[in-house]
Order: sequence, then C-alpha cells, then structure tokens
Amino acid sequence: MLIGLLFLLLPMLVYIATYAPSRRLRARICSLYRLGAGIVAFAGGGFSLYLAAYSGDQGGITAYYFQLLVIGFYALLSAILIAINYLTRPPE
Repeated sequence: MLIGLLFLLLPMLVYIATYAPSRRLRARICSLYRLGAGIVAFAGGGFSLYLAAYSGDQGGITAYYFQLLVIGFYALLSAILIAINYLTRPPE
C-alpha cells in the first residue's frame, strides 16, 4: 500500500523538489517547465489516484500503467527542455 501510494505521488514529489532548481533554466524554458511539468505531474498523478481509488481491480491496473506513462512523459519532457536549454545558450 505504501509503495503504491509513493508510486502515485512520485512525479509530484519530484516536481516540488525540482521547482527551485528550475530557475537555472532560461526564463521561457523555466516557465514552460513549470507549467507543463506541473500539469503532467499533478493532473496525471491525480487521475491515476482516482483510477486506483474508485475503479476496482481493473482501475488499479490501469492506474499503474497510466502512472508509468506519466512518469515516462515527465522524464521525456524534462530531458527535452534541458537539451533545448543547453543547445540554445549563447556561445562562450
């Protein structure tokens, strides 16, 4: 039970932990990260939690796979934004 709850809350915890360090990104990319990743983390985690709580056994399985999709999309979005930030920085 505890591991399942942690799994459902993991993207939200990672988002909260990376909120302050995201200031190191350029201004527009930082805003895009905060908006996009926040929506993915909280809406995806909330929907997965809803599926797990109110849809029975099949909903729990669906919540697991949906949460894997949320975590993967969150990681991909973060990696893409970090790469864009690195590639668009001015030459030194």
